[in-house]
Amino acid sequence: MFKVLTLAALVSLAVPTNANEITAEFLKKELELAHSQYIKGSSDSALYALNALARILELDSAKALHTEVGPNNLAFTYLRIGLIYEHEGDQQQANSYYAKAINAQQGEKLQLAELKAYVTKLDKSVKS
Repeated sequence: MFKVLTLAALVSLAVPTNANEITAEFLKKELELAHSQYIKGSSDSALYALNALARILELDSAKALHTEVGPNNLAFTYLRIGLIYEHEGDQQQANSYYAKAINAQQGEKLQLAELKAYVTKLDKSVKS
């Protein structure tokens, strides 16, 4: 629980007050933090970090930063949240986030199974 509270404090201090303050460097750090919690943290800390990241990515409505960090980070974030809920046995929440992931995809649209396989492969390459 202490880890989650510490993470919450760090994220809340780091979140800019308006979307114009989001820089590519800030977004890259938030992506690293959320992904680190997803790979190495508890389900609670991962959900907290990924949801915070999703809110930040949603702020970039002009998608200006997506050229710097990649166009599908929001879709991947939603998918990872769904995977956590699925792993915890909450299929309804998982399906809700999977639908968001499918809708947030940019470029070539993948089916859910393909998207899961792609993100799982990405995550395994980081763990190795």
